[in-house]
Amino acid sequence: MASVVLHLMKDEKSLNEFLKNYYNNSYNAQEHQLFIDWLNNAPVEQVEEILEMYQRISEEQIGEESVQYPELVQGIEAKLDQLNEVDLQSAKTIKLWPSYYKKIASVAAIFLMVTAFILFLTINPDYNQTVSVKPNTQFRESDTSPGGNKAILNLANGSKIILDNAKTGVLANQFGVSVRKAEDGHVIFDKTVTQYYTSYFDKQASLYNTIITPRGGQYKVTLPDGTKVWLNAASSLKFPASFTGKERNVELNGEAYFEVAKCTSLSSSGDKVSMPFKVTSGSQVVEVLGTHFNIKGYPDETVMTTTLLEGSVKVSQRTTPYSQLLKPGQQAKVGNGIQVLNVDPMQAIAWKNGYFDFSHENIESIMRNISRWYDVDIKYEDNITKEGFVGSVSRYQNVAQVLNMLQLTGSVHFKIEGRRITVMP
Repeated sequence: MASVVLHLMKDEKSLNEFLKNYYNNSYNAQEHQLFIDWLNNAPVEQVEEILEMYQRISEEQIGEESVQYPELVQGIEAKLDQLNEVDLQSAKTIKLWPSYYKKIASVAAIFLMVTAFILFLTINPDYNQTVSVKPNTQFRESDTSPGGNKAILNLANGSKIILDNAKTGVLANQFGVSVRKAEDGHVIFDKTVTQYYTSYFDKQASLYNTIITPRGGQYKVTLPDGTKVWLNAASSLKFPASFTGKERNVELNGEAYFEVAKCTSLSSSGDKVSMPFKVTSGSQVVEVLGTHFNIKGYPDETVMTTTLLEGSVKVSQRTTPYSQLLKPGQQAKVGNGIQVLNVDPMQAIAWKNGYFDFSHENIESIMRNISRWYDVDIKYEDNITKEGFVGSVSRYQNVAQVLNMLQLTGSVHFKIEGRRITVMP
């Protein structure tokens, strides 16, 4: 994918194939980001050429479908006019677009919305063409900003640190471990002693730290063993002040992505043995040695999911003797038993990479994610659609922009009142 983006204008055949894949949603979150980054930084004439080629491909694929839905097409065109009236920003760098890029940035945004609409038609062939997008459904004044790096750290010694307000550098020292906030903002627990397995530190195994992200927050932490953890919004991770004994145990509530470091301990005979890393989350236990995986286990979700990206993990159900070994690209759903599916693992960590990535997700599931990330309450009126939504959108857009894109399907509508969003048919 990266090579395709780098040589977009040199190999028309590769470019044509890539755009067809993009049209058919055959790309992951990383590929999506690479292409959008290219659109945002390429010369205007190249972007115009790409968009013209994409338009030709879409016309070949859907023929006269666009004519069958004139109201929605008019809504998309109206959205383009609105985008031309404002300065677009880069979500991460917070820089304004130069004036001559406004039109291209707007077209790129519409390019993505048209793609979402095409995908909606693909999975909803009986879509009613009488549905229209009315101008007064667009949200402008009442808006809610996206979440950011926010967390509270409760240390085993009883102290509390608000991490988003803390300065970089050493924040605390406890039980031979230095707590430090790095330049990039994440918090690191550094082991500062060499005699790690003394009786003194063994006594600290029952003392725990807890890092908590609120709604509208996320945070990265490096544990004393070198394991890296990214916490999603409304989540918490409880872990020992120092890892000792035969295994490493942590407790997760919510969602987190783990990159587990390999670690050894000393056996009674003095030999080095591997220390398993165990994550207890609700009704499941995930056991690993060194691997990359994502766990989503919010209390308001019907099932708990574990998605493996690298290595291997064993997923067990605490109340039963059942367990399953996962291979990379597999996902375990724990509810009534354990179900193992083959999935695109990049979708599971799209949140970590800055995206909402929906794959046939119903609106209730989507709104739970929006509620946690934007710190808003959700209310439902009447009979809400049960259709599945497919698409990807940046988590760094304001909530109104995300809702507007969902509304373009004509299948759902929203009303914003302060920090409450009402979902309507």
